[in-house]
Amino acid sequence: MTDVLRVPLEDSPVAVADPYPGLDRLREAGPMTRAQTAFMGEVWLVTRYDLARELLADLRFSRRRDDDGDVAAVDSDPPDHTRIRRLVRKAFTQRRVEELRGWVQDLVDGMLDGLEPSRPVDLLDRFAYPLPIAVICEMLGAPAEDRADVRARTEKILAGEVEENREEVYERTKQYIVELIAQKRLTPGDDLMSALIAAQDGGERLSEPELVELGIALIAAGYATTTNLIGNGVHALLSHPDQHELLKRRPELIGSAVEEFLRFESSFSAAGQIAKEDVKVGDLIIRKGEVVLVSFGGANRDPVKFEDPGRLDITRESNQHLAFSHGIHHCLGAPLARMEAQVAIGTLVRRFPDMRLAGPVRWRANIMRGLHELPVVLGG
Repeated sequence: MTDVLRVPLEDSPVAVADPYPGLDRLREAGPMTRAQTAFMGEVWLVTRYDLARELLADLRFSRRRDDDGDVAAVDSDPPDHTRIRRLVRKAFTQRRVEELRGWVQDLVDGMLDGLEPSRPVDLLDRFAYPLPIAVICEMLGAPAEDRADVRARTEKILAGEVEENREEVYERTKQYIVELIAQKRLTPGDDLMSALIAAQDGGERLSEPELVELGIALIAAGYATTTNLIGNGVHALLSHPDQHELLKRRPELIGSAVEEFLRFESSFSAAGQIAKEDVKVGDLIIRKGEVVLVSFGGANRDPVKFEDPGRLDITRESNQHLAFSHGIHHCLGAPLARMEAQVAIGTLVRRFPDMRLAGPVRWRANIMRGLHELPVVLGG
C-alpha cells in the first residue's frame, strides 16, 4: 500500500477559528490522510470534493456505530433506512415547510421587535437559538410553553459536550419525546409527530422505539444545524462588508446567499462513516471497520470544484456544496433549514441595514461548526 500521510488534526484556537489553511495543505498532500481526532480516534480524512461526494454515496459504508443499538433510524443502512425515509417523507413534505413560511416570518419579526437596536446583543442566544427551537417544536406539535424546556434538555449538543454527556442529553430528550408521542396518540393534530404516528407504507408503521429515535433526531438536528447556519451566515456576511452591501441592495439574492453561507461555513464540519468491507480507493485500501471522516469544510473549499473557494460570493452559481451531505443520507430537513435561514437573515438585513459586529467571536471546537456567541449591534 502507498505510504500515507499521518497527522494529528490541529485543535489550537487559531486552527479552530480558521481550519481552512490546514485543510488546504492536507488536500494538496493526497486524496486521503490518516488523521488522529479527539472524537473518533484515527480516521481516514477526505478533503477533496469529488472523492467526498463519491464516498458519501457509497453503500459499502455505514453511518451506524456498534453502540448505536438495533432500533432503525434515519441513519440506518438499507433496507431499514429505505423504509424509515419513505415513511418520514409522507409527513415531512415541502408543502408542510412552505406552509410554515408565513408563521416563521411572524415569529422572526416578533423576536426582533424585542431586541434593542442600539445596544450589543448576543444574536445566537437571543435569536439563532430560540428561532429553530420554536420552529421544530411547532412542526412536531409541541406546545409553545415547552420551548424553553426543549432548549434546556438539548443545548449541550451545541455546547460541544455530546461525548461527555451523551447519555444524559439522550435520556432527557427521550423522556420528552416519549411524553409528546403519548399526548399525540390521545389528541392527534395537524403536526409532524401526529403525521409520523399515522404514516403508513404498504401496511407498515413506525414502531414506538422508531418514533422515539426519530423524534430525538428531529429535535437535535432540527435546531442544531439551523442555529449554526444562521449564526455562521450572519457572521460571514458582517465579516465581508461588500457582500453585506450587495445583499442590502439586492434582497432577492437571499436564496443564493444562504447556499453560499452553507458552503463557506458548513454547519457540520464533517461526517463519519464506517467501512462494512475492505474498500479500495485508488492505491489505498480502507479496511473493514475503519472510519472515513468526510470533511465538509475541506470539500466545500476545494478549488477544483469551486472557483476562488476562500471568497464569500453570494452570487455564486451552481453551488453544489455538500453541507447537507450527499447520497441516501442527504439531510431530510434541508428545505426547512434553508427556509428558516432565508427568512431570518433576509429579515435582519432588511430591518437593520446598519447591523455590525460588536466584538470578537469564539468558534466551537467540535464536529459542529458554530460559534459560542455572536455579539452584534443591530442599529445606530
